[in-house]
Amino acid sequence: MTAPRWALVVALVGARPSAAAVAQENAPRIPLVTGLVLGSVLHSPLGEREDVLEIASADTSGVHYAWHERTITAKGDTTNGFRKRFVRANDLAGAPRFDDVFGTEEQVRPGFTALSVSTAVYRELRDAGSTPFSMIVTPLEARTMTASATSLSGLLAPPRVRYKGSLTRVSPRPEPFPLLVNGSRAELPAMHLKGSFADGLRREEWDLWVLADSAHPLLLKSVLGEDVFQMVRADLPGTPAARDGGLLASRPLKAALDESCRLELPGVYFAFRTATIDPISDRALAELARALAGHPAWKFTIEGHTDSVGTASANQALSQRRAEAVRARLAERHGLDTHAWGAVGYGATRPKESNATIEGRARNRRVELVRDCR
Repeated sequence: MTAPRWALVVALVGARPSAAAVAQENAPRIPLVTGLVLGSVLHSPLGEREDVLEIASADTSGVHYAWHERTITAKGDTTNGFRKRFVRANDLAGAPRFDDVFGTEEQVRPGFTALSVSTAVYRELRDAGSTPFSMIVTPLEARTMTASATSLSGLLAPPRVRYKGSLTRVSPRPEPFPLLVNGSRAELPAMHLKGSFADGLRREEWDLWVLADSAHPLLLKSVLGEDVFQMVRADLPGTPAARDGGLLASRPLKAALDESCRLELPGVYFAFRTATIDPISDRALAELARALAGHPAWKFTIEGHTDSVGTASANQALSQRRAEAVRARLAERHGLDTHAWGAVGYGATRPKESNATIEGRARNRRVELVRDCR
């Protein structure tokens, strides 16, 4: 998750990369900047969870993360939470340890990263192929899937186990990794790693993928025991290179609605299995409202779509409620006149991708804006 403002941090760990490394560094990036929003999914024996992570601020002191959690347990109970973590700049640059604990009070863990490996660790793996490493986790038998659980370590309660070992690069070349970036499917370069760790008689193997970018080696996927954690979405704030700014700038809205009469809305997040719009979505909806304000004669239908998890009737009802929720939010909070707009839910009947994969299901959970171009 880093950006040009992290040049100072990167300089701290320093060696000049090889020509091959320079080519790798020119690959697409997910910069660690204020306003970046990440969507993730966690599959666990204790339940399944979707989360939204916001970079609340990123500057030369470090990064403040804000985690919006939505949990549904194996018993069907749903909980929501809001957790925080601060990682110092020097830890982003050089920490050889990982602990992803978040808390209702902002957690600070000097010497540890939380959602990435450090620049120094990444470069050692890239250049030498392996490096000593340690991590802290809470064993599955010692935790419950509550709102205070995070992607790997779960509930902040004893016994937490500190494993020591090493990380090893699996392949000399980055592997393509699927991610929705500003609502569009992208293949990002990922470094595939294997970890072998021990704490006394305890042994743990860790399979993980990190973004192939020394400035922000973001954790993209983690397989630890029976827990599978995966980033599925990244919504970037506006950049100077985006002429119109904001999430919609990567594909100009007017061109999309003129050419195909359809636009998949990026940056819209719902509480897990509900039609409750996460407040973090208002940035994207505000941009949409500003873009459409100059076209009052255009008429639209908002379509809701789900993945195939659950019954057909439940998915159709959920997609309908989500479409209606977006229409209402645009009118009530963002000033659009949507009284003549339609809202329809299609459930899982119009998938974009296979529902057999985590990323496919994430792509299928979407809201689309359809213009009446007849």
